[in-house]
Amino acid sequence: MAGSQSKQRAQGFFEDPILAARLEAIKQLASGMTDRVAVMDRDFNVVYANEAGWPGSSMEESVGHSAKCYEAFAHRTDPCEACPASKVFEAPEVQSVACGSGVEGAACGMHQAFPLVSSQGVVESMLVLFKHQALGSRVSADAVLEDPSPSGVRESLGELLGRSPVMQQLFDTIALVADSPATVLIQGESGTGKELVAKTLHRLSYRRKKPFVVVDCGSLPETLLESELFGHMKGAFTGATATKRGLFEEADGGTIFLDEIADTTPAFQAKLLRVLQEGEVKRVGGNQPIKIDVRIVSATNKDLVELVKAKSFRQDLYYRLAVLPLYLPPLRERREDIPLLVEHFVAASCKRHRQPLRTVSPEVMHALSGAAWQGNVRELQHYIERAVVTTTGSDLTCKDIVALGSTTKDEGLRTVVRDAVSQTERARIVDALKKTGGNRLRAAKLLKISRASLYNKLRDYELQ
Repeated sequence: MAGSQSKQRAQGFFEDPILAARLEAIKQLASGMTDRVAVMDRDFNVVYANEAGWPGSSMEESVGHSAKCYEAFAHRTDPCEACPASKVFEAPEVQSVACGSGVEGAACGMHQAFPLVSSQGVVESMLVLFKHQALGSRVSADAVLEDPSPSGVRESLGELLGRSPVMQQLFDTIALVADSPATVLIQGESGTGKELVAKTLHRLSYRRKKPFVVVDCGSLPETLLESELFGHMKGAFTGATATKRGLFEEADGGTIFLDEIADTTPAFQAKLLRVLQEGEVKRVGGNQPIKIDVRIVSATNKDLVELVKAKSFRQDLYYRLAVLPLYLPPLRERREDIPLLVEHFVAASCKRHRQPLRTVSPEVMHALSGAAWQGNVRELQHYIERAVVTTTGSDLTCKDIVALGSTTKDEGLRTVVRDAVSQTERARIVDALKKTGGNRLRAAKLLKISRASLYNKLRDYELQ
């Protein structure tokens, strides 16, 4: 009876159009991989396992076995006491679960689990990735995957920085999935570093020596976006004076990063879906399909699930793009990483602006760690650069930075930054007037601004 129910459940999995599409994409991911990849239902029945996970068994044979995961992978006859992967079924907001090194994780090698949502919006199953046994050898040629510190905490992966648990989980996931051909959807607020994640995925993959092409989908109108991505034939439209290769062709063998994918139109989404399904493009004005081998990594700062519900984003495309969804947390959810980021940005800014290396006092670091960074890492980076440029001395101890420690999280930093810049500008104007004996024309030339701008600033800063 139990076997019959398991088979019915598995059959329902394949009949659901969204789950079937995701499974097909997962098969593309798992094909040829030496890592074990599996799909399991809510009762931990193995719906699918690749050859590394279940040698000699195809997807249909796996269904026929109706085996439990602990039977197939841990070689146990009784269930594990508690599996951390079960958390993907407990709350809809859970996007992934990292499995620790406990008894269950050690027994089956399970590393991370991702929820698989049905067409009804319900988490019916999960994709499970297992630990890679020889990760270091795969990426050592580029030395991108640095060795963790003696404490076992990795502070960086490529250009990504972080000591926090959430970043450690992200590093592990990136390292596991980077070498696969599967599509990846990176979700996170603006300024969190989604393009850096895409670059790291590319640099850790076997495609690292091929092109990495970035496309900002939100900055181009639909017609131009289609021409840029797919290319066009001579005479296809006004201004098409020559045949042009598209960015998909330029990225052949490598990775294409589609940023702000949520800002595309349904018509364009249909054409992109065809590229994913067929592995080929057609230039605008052309009929000949062109085969391509490109890994697609996309990113958005919007909730695609809500856009799918609102019918402004294609559901089938969403599940094609989000075979492996990655979530990049905002800076407020990883405050313990701020000191590491500050040290990095201070050193980089001092080098870029040819200044001696500045130090950051504990008081300033505490203020920066407690500030509300609405613009996330990008805002922190720009703020540090402004502070380096507009202050002098060996220590970065600007009073305005220290004042951040007393600001509320709702205030943000825009007012503080604006005041800091204004005070620096006022001081420079006073200094220029002193050097020129109060001659405003010469002072304006020294400051490299027009005389009218100087008069306006004198009025704004109440300098007579």
